[in-house]
Amino acid sequence: MGLLKLFKSADSVSKKDIAKIEQVAEVCSSECNDCKSSSAEIERDEARVSSLKIDHETPLFGSSKSSKVHFVVPTSQTDWAHDACLETKGTVQWELAQWIDANSSKLKGGEGDTVRCSVSSLPKDIMDIDVMRGRKNDVLVLPHFLLIKHLRAEDVAKTAEVVMPLLLENKRDELLAMENIEEAREQAFVFLCSHKTRDKRCGITAPILQKGFFRELQEHDLYRDPSDFRPGGCNVAFVNHVGGHKFAANVLIYLRRSHSLIWLGRVTPKHIPVIVNTMIVPEKPRIPWPEKVRCVEKYSGW
Repeated sequence: MGLLKLFKSADSVSKKDIAKIEQVAEVCSSECNDCKSSSAEIERDEARVSSLKIDHETPLFGSSKSSKVHFVVPTSQTDWAHDACLETKGTVQWELAQWIDANSSKLKGGEGDTVRCSVSSLPKDIMDIDVMRGRKNDVLVLPHFLLIKHLRAEDVAKTAEVVMPLLLENKRDELLAMENIEEAREQAFVFLCSHKTRDKRCGITAPILQKGFFRELQEHDLYRDPSDFRPGGCNVAFVNHVGGHKFAANVLIYLRRSHSLIWLGRVTPKHIPVIVNTMIVPEKPRIPWPEKVRCVEKYSGW
């Protein structure tokens, strides 16, 4: 498949939706796509992904909800039970999911639509027995790029009661004054749904895309593995079901410098160099395919 076929016009997206997208990122034309992205490896990966049955007809914009707050719990896994956060009662993610379910209707203010809890392939501390039992964990908090360190399951509810109002009001100094909250070191996070138990398409596409992101990020010195503690860089990890398996591959991109979320659907390996070059590398992201955007959100800076 020729590269030009991937870069459709914005005609399939309404002017109203384009205006919403441009509040977060410039919708750019053909110059956005001017990067070398053809290789035998990409073509092989493209062929594997293109063999999957994907919905290419339904309009994407507005098909997902942006996050007010997105809690991401590391598990070192790439697949989970059907209800991933509820896989094991009493774990940090179980307690978080329960608290969100009980309180989400009361969580007003802030940008975005919903409060999420996800589990991810981000590495957990295998040397800590309480972490291995699920009774304690670090929790990544996006779009704020914060870490709640050593959160114990029995403390989830009282911690959430304190931090959620501060997160929604963007009171960063008060959050960082807490002894168990610190800055995440990354400049961007990319999350790929790999939840094979829910839909095999995600189990196939996520590892292929992650490999492509790693390869492209290395070209810009932005690749970080779990043992690389340099600040900056981009972490690419798997998460559980985010909705819309029929739009695989789903790619959620959180950007620190522009305080934004860009959620794309129908992403294939050939899109990855352009995503990195137009959305992750620049300080101000650009979007060459508004028809691939499921939702965007611009958050208050700090």
